[in-house]
Amino acid sequence: MRLVGEEETDGRVLRGETVTLRPPRAGDAEARFALGQDPTIARMYGIDPAKLKPWSREVAMDWVTRISNHDPAWIIDVDDQVVGDARLHGFDTFNGSASLAIGLADPARLGQGIGRQAVALILDHAFRTLGLHRVALRCLEINTRAIRCYEACGFRREGVAREAVNLGGQWYDDILMAKLAQDHLR
Repeated sequence: MRLVGEEETDGRVLRGETVTLRPPRAGDAEARFALGQDPTIARMYGIDPAKLKPWSREVAMDWVTRISNHDPAWIIDVDDQVVGDARLHGFDTFNGSASLAIGLADPARLGQGIGRQAVALILDHAFRTLGLHRVALRCLEINTRAIRCYEACGFRREGVAREAVNLGGQWYDDILMAKLAQDHLR
């Protein structure tokens, strides 16, 4: 597992006005453990709150390990506190595309523009540094806060995966969205 300190300067850190995206470092698993599992947030990820696995330090450590073993992936840090994670994945190098996944784990930090700032940092990295042509994502239709964030960051709705997620016996659509480099670099 790759851990870094405050002196991180090798380009894996993306800094915004209040948000820093960085690799994991010592103490992140304990910080993530302290946040716990919020059932409302889990539901927005498409996880049935009734089926959440018990929260433990081991699960929090696994969360940090997954981020450490995925490149590019970041801890979302605000005021030197862990608030979530983000990653680009599913790279198609031939077509210059990738998918974005992001999630805030701290319910107290929702609605503060943190997600919007993190998405903007990632898009800038994806298009300017990595030279991608397209970044796509999927978002559960009931996650209206996230959809507003993505639209504010310039993502456009491209389609719907009908009844793609079953939560507690009810089916929900996934909204398919993407942003192109040409729209970001204007």
